[in-house]
Amino acid sequence: MLKQSLKGPGAQVVYSKYAGTEVDFNGEKHLILKDDDIVGILETDDIKDLKPLNDRVLIQIEKAEEKTAGGLFLTQATKEKPSFGTVVAVGPGVVDEEGNRKPLPVASGNTVLYSKYAGNDFKGKDGYEYITLRSSDVIAILS
Repeated sequence: MLKQSLKGPGAQVVYSKYAGTEVDFNGEKHLILKDDDIVGILETDDIKDLKPLNDRVLIQIEKAEEKTAGGLFLTQATKEKPSFGTVVAVGPGVVDEEGNRKPLPVASGNTVLYSKYAGNDFKGKDGYEYITLRSSDVIAILS
């Protein structure tokens, strides 16, 4: 059961890639999602404004290096996907068996290292890349 309000019918949500079941009801297509599939609530059309749910974290990804240490320019194909960034927003935490929220170990403003293959990537209107992932995918808090 979802432990955080979605603000009623019509709320715009972000959900995990490949999540849910598509159904056709009264001639309209719908998607049935489990509460764990929902990453957050989006009240605007810009991903940086996402309000993560439960144990989800929104991170602004650091830009990839343009050159090697020796000064050679890297092509798009040779650039390694960054795996660190700045936390923009965090969910309220997961609910334990007794119904209490367990706060997340990360906070907005933290610079973090995260698992390279975790989460879902998004492009913000500000030109930055963002990723949403579970707090358990954060490997280290760097600052």
